[in-house]
Amino acid sequence: MVINLEKTHLIYIFGLIIISIISAYVLIIVPHGAPVIALESTFFLFGLGLNTTILLWTIAGYLLLRWIRTRRKNPSLFIWSISFFIYSITFVAHIFRALGFPNANENLSVFHFFAWRWGMPCFSAGILYGILIILTENKKLQKIPSISVLILGLLWLVLGLFIIPSPNPIEFTMYLFLHTVWIPICFTMAYIFAFYGYKARETGPKLVGLGFFVLMVSYHGWAPWHFQDVVYLYFIWYFLFLLSLTPILLGFVLMSVEERHE
Repeated sequence: MVINLEKTHLIYIFGLIIISIISAYVLIIVPHGAPVIALESTFFLFGLGLNTTILLWTIAGYLLLRWIRTRRKNPSLFIWSISFFIYSITFVAHIFRALGFPNANENLSVFHFFAWRWGMPCFSAGILYGILIILTENKKLQKIPSISVLILGLLWLVLGLFIIPSPNPIEFTMYLFLHTVWIPICFTMAYIFAFYGYKARETGPKLVGLGFFVLMVSYHGWAPWHFQDVVYLYFIWYFLFLLSLTPILLGFVLMSVEERHE
């Protein structure tokens, strides 16, 4: 590959001039940023929601790009990509909630909760289906567990939110869904990816497995610490959840690198 050094240097010089102008302005004027009233008490939720959304979109985008570049031969990449995009709906809502949009508050009503959380059962089923396609060619073994997880997850949301009587249907539904569907699926994904990495002697799947394991642990922390008097500790678990996405992203990237060297 031939690099045009003159054009490269011009881009560098132009960038350095822009940075110098901005730095000079800051040093001389010392500007005071304008306040954003909506974020005065919700900046932490906005930051966590924004970073989570960016990471989930990055994972989804990378998997989609890999699917396209590999000539659409691996359907698991496409399924995982769509699953991560769908999962991000919950955290996009956190961004808008922090900015003061009332309809983005999932706790406003059972209908709002369902609108912003239906993606979690879909994500669980999609991630499971993607790995089962790799592990077995038996169509029944691919579809039956995945469809079962999807139906069970959506069923719990409908039953917990709209049918089973409860003083706090949102909290009841969250407990029910997390501990019967979400957490077991996260542990299953952690085990399958780690076991696959061990058998294939590859590091990428092991990192993905680690990410799902930490993700599972972070959701375990939701139950004891989501109450208002200790909610600040809930946000620490939120930070841990955010960190869990990093080994998942790195693992998927490394998996593609390891595939090229086989």
